[in-house]
Amino acid sequence: MEISTIKISFLITHFNRPLDLFKCINAIKKIPIVNYEIVVSDDCSETENVKLLQDYEIDKLVLSDENQGLASNINKGIKACDGEYIIYCQEDFLLNSEIIKILPECLGLLNSQKADMIRLMAYYEFKKLIPLTSNVSLIPKFSFQNFLLSPYQYSDHPFIIKNNFYEKFGYYMGNTSGDYGETEYAIRILKSKAKIAIVANRYAVSIIGSKSVIDRNVNTNFNYFKISKSILKYLRALRLYLECFLYNNSKRGLMTYKNFRK
Repeated sequence: MEISTIKISFLITHFNRPLDLFKCINAIKKIPIVNYEIVVSDDCSETENVKLLQDYEIDKLVLSDENQGLASNINKGIKACDGEYIIYCQEDFLLNSEIIKILPECLGLLNSQKADMIRLMAYYEFKKLIPLTSNVSLIPKFSFQNFLLSPYQYSDHPFIIKNNFYEKFGYYMGNTSGDYGETEYAIRILKSKAKIAIVANRYAVSIIGSKSVIDRNVNTNFNYFKISKSILKYLRALRLYLECFLYNNSKRGLMTYKNFRK
């Protein structure tokens, strides 16, 4: 696919990490793409940080009057993107300029609807994948080989989608704490017909030394019990499968997780 005539939106969500954002933007500008825009959606950062952002090379800076969480921030940024395709990442990731080599391949798969989202990285390995091309594979909705990972097909780590992805599969649940918002959407996508794919090699890395400022409020009471990591992984997977079984598309929300922002 020829990409020189296709407009691509790079969407970056940001909250109080302007130095990381600066690095993220510079990495994007090293990718040899002609027709693109950089959209930064800020979730009500401190005033001095917003002032820094206004001097960055950003095509669209979308601001907020109040902090509503990552999910709401992504929703806000998506609606500001004009590109036919969106490449999303948080401010603490660097995109590899080598992505240009597989970008036509990825856009072709999205355009042909063989995939609806293509992930650019993961910190874990899906043992069962369905090859689509030499560089991109589809993650099956369920496989016993991926038993511990199937609920994690969606992640808010960097990915590529068509602009209409959220019209088809729904937007994020607003005003949620970090883990709740990501988990709820992951369950929603798992229950949907969305086809999630992943690249063979990582084309994004997290910024070394960056510290998360997202409100996660994870309950760690279970750490008082001595549970091996392998058992804990199974318990987490079973919890997510239970959430998937109980999930109601119309009501949304999770049964065993607490949203700390409400």
